[in-house]
Amino acid sequence: MKDDPLRLQLRSELRELRKGQGAFAPDRVAVCEALVRVVGIGSVEQAHATIFEMFKRYSVEPDGDIRAYLETSGVGLPGATLNKRLEAYALAHHVEERTGLRRSDRGADKLATLFRDEALFFRPWGHLTVYQFGTRVLASIALHADPASEYRSPVVWVNDQEIEDLAFQFSTPSEHTGYVRAVQNIDGYRLDADGERLFKIDVEWRMAVWPQWVLAAQLADPRLVAKIQTQRNFMTEVTITWGAWPAGEVPRSPSFAGFPRRWPSGEAVAQA
Repeated sequence: MKDDPLRLQLRSELRELRKGQGAFAPDRVAVCEALVRVVGIGSVEQAHATIFEMFKRYSVEPDGDIRAYLETSGVGLPGATLNKRLEAYALAHHVEERTGLRRSDRGADKLATLFRDEALFFRPWGHLTVYQFGTRVLASIALHADPASEYRSPVVWVNDQEIEDLAFQFSTPSEHTGYVRAVQNIDGYRLDADGERLFKIDVEWRMAVWPQWVLAAQLADPRLVAKIQTQRNFMTEVTITWGAWPAGEVPRSPSFAGFPRRWPSGEAVAQA
């Protein structure tokens, strides 16, 4: 619905944001409760960065409404006040100021709908999957990013030691998603049977817009537990620890279960 309360609040805040004095800085965004909550996921800095990412995407449309809104708000155009920014917009686009304002109003409406629908389709996402079989641990990291965004490789630590020279090579854009993709397998690690923490991997992927993560673990040994979490500082972590039965502690022998050599169907299991 176009007139639901959240969309109306977002539109109202976007128009108030446009009236702000001075440069387009995080402190202007900080007073916009719905924008911070919906666009920034609770972070003023992320809301500010996401709006800048919108400009990068829509700046390719010279006369576009969203670009007009962002420029008249102070993104990409000078001007300490809305009137000054409208003057700058009219000069840059060879139109009257009222034309710029009409475009900007439509842009605020469109952005409110995009944000309400959480249509931040350019938000990067990552997949982190950890496999345990016997004493061996394999972690697979897959990254997906919009080719129009500024993307970079993550930093990875295993057991608090940074892994150097990881080669995340991004592919050409997918025909289905339009995203570029990079995959890196982290192999050659073993469970530490003597520690409370048998294995840990941390991934820090700093992007202008917070990535979304899909996290998974497949553990062959039923005594083990994977603790999975994402944090607000761009960090994602998976830790393998000893689990517990309802009746008490599990036996902590260093002989760890692996995957079966045959599935219940009788088909042989492919060996890595």
